[in-house]
Amino acid sequence: MKSFFKDKVVCVTGSSQGIGKATALMFGQYGAKVVLNGRNPKKLQSAYDELSKEISCIQVVADVSKEADCKKLIDDAISAYGKLDVLVNNAGIASHGLIEESTPENWSSVIDINTMGTISTTYYALPYLKETKGSVVIISSMAAKIGVPGHAGYSVSKMALTAYAKAMQIELEGQVHCGLIYVGFTANEAEKTILKPDGTYEKLKERKGLKLAKREDVAKKIAWVVYRRKKEITLTFLGKLQHIMLKFAPGVVYALLKKNHKGYDDMYR
Repeated sequence: MKSFFKDKVVCVTGSSQGIGKATALMFGQYGAKVVLNGRNPKKLQSAYDELSKEISCIQVVADVSKEADCKKLIDDAISAYGKLDVLVNNAGIASHGLIEESTPENWSSVIDINTMGTISTTYYALPYLKETKGSVVIISSMAAKIGVPGHAGYSVSKMALTAYAKAMQIELEGQVHCGLIYVGFTANEAEKTILKPDGTYEKLKERKGLKLAKREDVAKKIAWVVYRRKKEITLTFLGKLQHIMLKFAPGVVYALLKKNHKGYDDMYR
């Protein structure tokens, strides 16, 4: 599999930290030329300084919630490398808040990044991906499979991507591969933040009592999805268990959510 990615050009949105950073490093170690992206110049520079010692990469500061920035990201990738083989839509924001306390502005913030960020970046990348018969990877969450109490905005933003991915898989079959990945419970970096209902951010609480996936293992699965041109996978044992429960015993899942939602915490990516 490693030789498959040699000299391929891979753009990973939201790659200044977390899963995105691990994914960028993984592709680079496989021989790909990587486009790093983030909206925070300082964090992105730090990631670039670290990764550029090991892999061939450039950095592009761009906020995927802004359409013009999405276009700039792809334009800069093409200017640097002349082609695009893989787009990994990883950039996203976690959010929490009950429906009645979450303002429309908060909903827009989450959807602009998680949903429209993927849609806009993919739109500008597709002409180049069609030339290489490349891949679009959409990083989703188990929250996309059910409306999670206390995380409705996040669930909506990820559920929309499921419809988007499945439509793309039909429309562009044979031209561009689209892989949808439902990421399960994954270890977070200490600096990861979550959007609060009042529009401010706070550091994500440490996840306890769960067997968490390593970011590096998720990165390997992302590369595998591209290599095998898989349409959809669910990661981690807990993620697969939730998928099975929703299919065969949805009432149990809803009962658990109803019982526990008042003490909601960010469990979903």
